Amino acid sequence: MSRLVSGGAAARRDVLRRAVTVWATLLVLAGCGAAPAPRSAALSGPPTAAPAGSPGTTAFPVAARSPVPEVSGRTLDGQPLVLRELAGSGVLVINVWASWCTSCREESAALADVARQVKGQPVHFLGIDERDQASAARAFLAGAGITYPQLADPEGNALSALSLLPQTGIPSTLLLDPAGRMAARVIGPVTRNELRRLITALRTVA
Repeated sequence: MSRLVSGGAAARRDVLRRAVTVWATLLVLAGCGAAPAPRSAALSGPPTAAPAGSPGTTAFPVAARSPVPEVSGRTLDGQPLVLRELAGSGVLVINVWASWCTSCREESAALADVARQVKGQPVHFLGIDERDQASAARAFLAGAGITYPQLADPEGNALSALSLLPQTGIPSTLLLDPAGRMAARVIGPVTRNELRRLITALRTVA
């Protein structure tokens, strides 16, 4: 009798573990898409900004732009990187992604294509790889043909500093103007046409 009771308890524990695993998987998938869930924390950006969870493009007027926060770490190649050292030499496109994110895969070709098209121009690209395995991230980049620098963010510290971007869903893209100020963002996958339009607009603004 005791064996039957013990076996039944073990079976119930096994079912519970499976249910928790499925639920955790659904939560991860829900955080990767074009419409991330809004977070409750207030934005530190311009008061005219849309809520950080609203999908789509937001462009900030020059008077409302603020300098990019302090963000630093190491790239997937192990090199030190300080974000503010990249800012101010042209338009900087910062894309937040992960290899496990389906929507990130969908937009990767657009990012790679535009980065190649503007090579040699005062336009630079930086990726921030979120909570990822380095080997999976490198394989993702190789398959997408992406060669620009990638800041590894295994704990989410870099994304946390960029409060204009949602913390609960990727992909997202932040663009800095030539003065190093946060000038526009795209929440959800970015398209070639939208990315080109934003870059062109920022390059022509003093």
